[in-house]
Amino acid sequence: MTIDTKEEITWTDEALKRVKNAPDFVKPGIKKLMVKRAKERGKKIIDSEFLTEIRNESMMLASKRMKKIGFEELKMDAFDKAKEKLRSARKKEVIDNIKDFLSKRISKNEAIIEKFAQYLEDDSQGLGWTKEARDRMEKVPSFVREIAKRAIEEQAKKKGYRMITAEFLKEAFNELIPSAAKNAIGIKS
Repeated sequence: MTIDTKEEITWTDEALKRVKNAPDFVKPGIKKLMVKRAKERGKKIIDSEFLTEIRNESMMLASKRMKKIGFEELKMDAFDKAKEKLRSARKKEVIDNIKDFLSKRISKNEAIIEKFAQYLEDDSQGLGWTKEARDRMEKVPSFVREIAKRAIEEQAKKKGYRMITAEFLKEAFNELIPSAAKNAIGIKS
């Protein structure tokens, strides 16, 4: 583990290894974002799981931005179309860097595009929901589902989350639903 004494945040070796394998042009941004999100959520350790959670949130937010500029699906030629819509030379440079990086690792691109496609399908106006979290919410009795969804999203916002994951859903259920009610409806703590 490595401790960032300036930030009082500890990074696990696995998380640092993942960041080390990221493209050079995104490493500083990843580190900065991870420390910021860890502080927002009161986390003292950045591990691989947290790295995945924040990556997924970032992809969800990027998908929402993509929808706002008119993309309903993501294909590799979308980078050129996106550049046409941008004014900032810096953002155009970032797009070129991403496109160049992805062109060198074609085998993983389809998985990235599939994940973005999943996020593009999410029509929620507020926080994003992963497919796993949406599927889990479908198991909540319909007569309380909307109330539960609002309570979960409020909880997520209070804690600084931007996306509801299955892991967060479990945490929220444990915090929001009294033990007696969980037992009555068959939810295990």
